[in-house]
Amino acid sequence: MQKETLKERVYRGIYEAVTNGEYRPNDILTENQMIEKFGVSKSPVREALVELCKDGVLINIPRMGYQVRAVTLKEIMDILEFRVDVEVGGLRKSFPVLTRENINMLRMIAEKHNADEDRIVSNNWQRNYEFHTYLYSLNNNVYGHQALQQMIHQCSRYISQYFLSAWQRKNESNGRYHMAVVDALEKQNIEEACVYLEKDILAVKEEILALHSMNI
Repeated sequence: MQKETLKERVYRGIYEAVTNGEYRPNDILTENQMIEKFGVSKSPVREALVELCKDGVLINIPRMGYQVRAVTLKEIMDILEFRVDVEVGGLRKSFPVLTRENINMLRMIAEKHNADEDRIVSNNWQRNYEFHTYLYSLNNNVYGHQALQQMIHQCSRYISQYFLSAWQRKNESNGRYHMAVVDALEKQNIEEACVYLEKDILAVKEEILALHSMNI
């Protein structure tokens, strides 16, 4: 495995801190704070901060620092619904060519998620990310795969920042729905697999709306 660069380490560290709620929406981060936090020089810190701005995590505010970007409920709902279109469409495309090896890999990922009781948001996100990106990769759409990776990054960060209680409930259902998708594929039932995949992606939506009594 290729060694992580200093820039990548700083990027990952800041991203996880935002995801886990250490840094909240509208908090200001400075280069000096991050240099001290990660014990590295200015260059990798600046590069990581610029990259986080490009990815929509931070906003550069001249002479102040980098602000953690606040997002709206509408943005979260839009991403969740768009993910349904992308992922269900990808599953239908890949279904005719799925192999036994593919299904075994999906089952292994789902079982690993079920067996792990870790409640750390970034770790739960990583397991969810692994299942969905591997499943989508099976349709061999490289552009779509990259877009999905970015969407899951955004979706998970937004949910974990603002709706941690909903995320915890979603994590409880994640493993169950993932296993149901795999079981349906094992039975060659594409319609059932698509139903469970959609339920998994949207599992958090009702919790969010109920918790905040908001409509979009």
